[in-house]
Amino acid sequence: MSDEGFQEEEPGYTFMGSSPAETFRELAILHQKEAKQMRERAREAEEEGREEEAKLLTDLAISRERRAAELEQAAKGESDDPSVAEVLDGQEEMLAGYTPPTLSFIRPEDLPPPTVPEHMRPLPPGRIDIALAWIKSRFKK
Repeated sequence: MSDEGFQEEEPGYTFMGSSPAETFRELAILHQKEAKQMRERAREAEEEGREEEAKLLTDLAISRERRAAELEQAAKGESDDPSVAEVLDGQEEMLAGYTPPTLSFIRPEDLPPPTVPEHMRPLPPGRIDIALAWIKSRFKK
């Protein structure tokens, strides 16, 4: 079974100060770990008699290993894949124009003062608490 319709999402994080080659190597390592786990689960499924599941996991592991090999080639700069070249070219532009997120549109003066919600405030002292406090103050003198 192939994963033709499957598109990998780009990670929601960036490695600041690292080269694209390091990023591709780290992604390749993750793909290799996933492939290893899938092969182990395929072996377990085969031992338990679930042949279809074992075949599916084996096919997925093979595709992960291929993707890891592609990423390793991209890390070494040996890939002729146009999408990899496009990512590598666009990454420098993105880093050059990167601005870290700030809250400059909200000034600290414009924020309301911090308050404690009503249900979290302590109860006011009752008559007994007031009487005990008055007695304690008399003994302290």
